[in-house]
Amino acid sequence: MLRAGGSRSGGILVTLAAGGAVTLLSSWAAGRLAQKEPVTRPSRRLYEYCRLHRSATVSRRLEQVVTTLGDYSVIAPFSALVGGMIAYERRDWKPLPLLLGGLAAEVALQKSLKRLVRGTVPPQESSIGPPGDYPSGGAARTVITFGLLAHLLAQRWSSPAERRAVWLLATALMAAQGGSRLYLGRHWPEDVAGGWLFGWLILKTLTRVDEISSAAGH
Repeated sequence: MLRAGGSRSGGILVTLAAGGAVTLLSSWAAGRLAQKEPVTRPSRRLYEYCRLHRSATVSRRLEQVVTTLGDYSVIAPFSALVGGMIAYERRDWKPLPLLLGGLAAEVALQKSLKRLVRGTVPPQESSIGPPGDYPSGGAARTVITFGLLAHLLAQRWSSPAERRAVWLLATALMAAQGGSRLYLGRHWPEDVAGGWLFGWLILKTLTRVDEISSAAGH
């Protein structure tokens, strides 16, 4: 019993360490590549196209609702509330630390990434709201949170159609939130793509941790 518990804990720690290293190295490599002219030249054209064709009405709606999905002030209490509800319904505490741990990992690794990559920030005058650099933390947090929720909810349903539906909804929210950051001029396109990659790598690490933990419980 003790040996099994130790093996599970060891597997989780190895997964977290390896996942953190892969996330940091892969996102750093992608970030450095994204600063090269072959990437920035078409990126700036796309950014400028979005700026020139922005609608005031759409921008207001995106700023008030969609882009805030990735803000700490929204996603942290949302994760705590929904994670607690899922944990209570399942009579299993694991969803809560998974969701909150995902946000903690994003905060810690994002700080290191920003120092390593040193990406540029869009001009304040063309940004509706505060601009940011590589990677988009809001995009990453949305992928982590809604990806984990989709993973946890999909475990409750045996129907492939239901699982596809929940993942489709989660993916739509991720795309809408990340796209809103570009539309509002808060991030370069490569920052949003980098945020999605960064968040996806953290998500894959956490889902693997959940799989190890669940397998050990059976």
